[in-house]
Amino acid sequence: MTPLAGGWPLVPAELSWRGDGTPHGEAVGDLDFCRRDGFAESHHVFLAGNELHARFALGRGNRILETGFGTGGNFLVTALRFLELAPPEATLEFVSLEPHPVAAVDLPRLAVVQQRAAQQWLAGQPRCSAGAVERFVALQSALHAQWPDPVPGFHRRLLAGGRIRLTMIWGDPSIQFPRLEGRFDAFYLDGAAPGRHPESWREPLVAQLGQRSATGATAATVAEAPWMREALAAAGFVVRHRPGFAHKDDMLVARRDDGQGNDVPAPSRVEGPIAVLGAGMAGTTAARALTRRGREVVVFEAGAAPAGGGSGNPAGLVAPVISRDWNRLSQLTATGMGFMRAELGELVDGETAAFDGVIKLARSERHVAKQVGIFEALQPAPTFAQWCEAASLRALTGVADIDSPGWYFPTAGWLRPRMVIAHWLAAPGIETRLDRPVQQLLGEAGAWRVQTADGLTHGPFAEVIVAAGPSSGALIETLGPWIEPCRGQVSWGTHGSDRSDHAPVSGRPLVREGYALDLPSGERLFGASFLPGDTELVVRDGEHEENRQRLAAIAPSLDAELSAVGLQGRASLRATTPDRLPIVGRIADGLWVSTGHGARGLTWSAWLAEYLAAQIEQTPSPLPRDLADGLRPQRFDERAARKQARRGGRSG
Repeated sequence: MTPLAGGWPLVPAELSWRGDGTPHGEAVGDLDFCRRDGFAESHHVFLAGNELHARFALGRGNRILETGFGTGGNFLVTALRFLELAPPEATLEFVSLEPHPVAAVDLPRLAVVQQRAAQQWLAGQPRCSAGAVERFVALQSALHAQWPDPVPGFHRRLLAGGRIRLTMIWGDPSIQFPRLEGRFDAFYLDGAAPGRHPESWREPLVAQLGQRSATGATAATVAEAPWMREALAAAGFVVRHRPGFAHKDDMLVARRDDGQGNDVPAPSRVEGPIAVLGAGMAGTTAARALTRRGREVVVFEAGAAPAGGGSGNPAGLVAPVISRDWNRLSQLTATGMGFMRAELGELVDGETAAFDGVIKLARSERHVAKQVGIFEALQPAPTFAQWCEAASLRALTGVADIDSPGWYFPTAGWLRPRMVIAHWLAAPGIETRLDRPVQQLLGEAGAWRVQTADGLTHGPFAEVIVAAGPSSGALIETLGPWIEPCRGQVSWGTHGSDRSDHAPVSGRPLVREGYALDLPSGERLFGASFLPGDTELVVRDGEHEENRQRLAAIAPSLDAELSAVGLQGRASLRATTPDRLPIVGRIADGLWVSTGHGARGLTWSAWLAEYLAAQIEQTPSPLPRDLADGLRPQRFDERAARKQARRGGRSG
């Protein structure tokens, strides 16, 4: 497992509870944000120390990086003041590193004591605005409802209708900080308990803040140690003392001179609508991410209805893929799953989507040994992944003839993509133009035009995102050699199971070579075939039979329970790539792409759409830089060129 991509095992903050109801954790020390003074200190040290009240009022300086998230107290105070002071069009970017995240099981109890402390603090504020307590509770509730899985890496969550973009980075900061992309206006150089987690206080990390500083960036900390002053000075900050909070010692505040900033002049944002080509999950999530940022979007769809391609199946899984080296596929699926779950929100209703767990069975004895090795190496928290024997899986599902051990992912699930896409495309700011196959793109950055098969030319558009699945290569010539259409057929039919919980409809789909998902409508969905290069869309009886064989391989009873008549199916084309990773990023000025999502687009498309929107709007990225680099559209051409160069060297 490489240090850069790994970070396992992730050690949580193990909390204990005192007699007065306040929590304590050995990894993070006293959790100040369960006391009134904690919120007051955050206000004094970090908001006042970074002059954020004035910045917020002007709608500037809203990119903040924190070195210890703790219980989220600094974030909640900052978000509350931002919503009170900032103009309605302003947004807040808050990125926080945390080596020992609080476990989700501790959040309900934490919420009670934290809300009580916030209420006491706000009541003592001389200019406490009306509804401040209610806004605090709403922010905290939204944060806790979207709490990330205990997985190392980057986890973005959106609050206040998307005005607040919070990126929580779990794991050792010495591993995660170098992966960070973006420039910041203010730094919070303290966690919930300064000095209690020294791994986030290494001098090199503080010294590297200069690389992440915007022009005129500021920093504040309660740590007055000489090494902190020296590290800040090494990062290009001018440091001075300031009275600390209440009885505490002096604190430090710091500022970079305007001439020392690292902002690279970027082209000004081109105003105007954005065209998205494709109304599948990739295109829909891109449109949704952009409208949340105030952009108008026009979606072009070749078919008579949205979700005409691979996103049009009755349902699909949202689940992680685990690997020993925690490779890009694992990172994308594990973190993308959490973001999609948060994005769905109220749509997780048991009918449109459900996240009650997914089970992936081992395929052979050799596969069992490999997976056990992964489990022992990563030591994942049971709230994210459990390795279970067959008996435990039989109990979880009610399927009596499961004969293999496997993974149980408690927070994975499934969704109905057509229903989700229809709901999201109905949002204000999105116009969908159906029966509009796009033939070519004309113009240039800031003035793109879209020519459709009916002879009409649409535009101009400030930006264009090509999310047309297998057709993307026809619109972007350089990608043509690297996008392969792949036929997939799913099957479904009624089943005669008399199990009272209709397992696995209880929210626990089963996966082996294929998958089985019982829908609330009483149908069992299963499949799917995977035929690269096959572009025919007719439903085939032979593939129905192959899907039934995959179903029986999970458990013979699942196939035996199917009705002998009325089996239905659907064939669609997925876009696949040579490395089985999606292609997401910039092609040219104003031209972007999101394609190659294969069979896992439902899991990671929303997260990658947020990444694409951040790139277009030039805001801090929700993806680690090494992960984003592995998705670049140019990677295949670059690999081919390197391979050719090596061949040329050998022949010479």
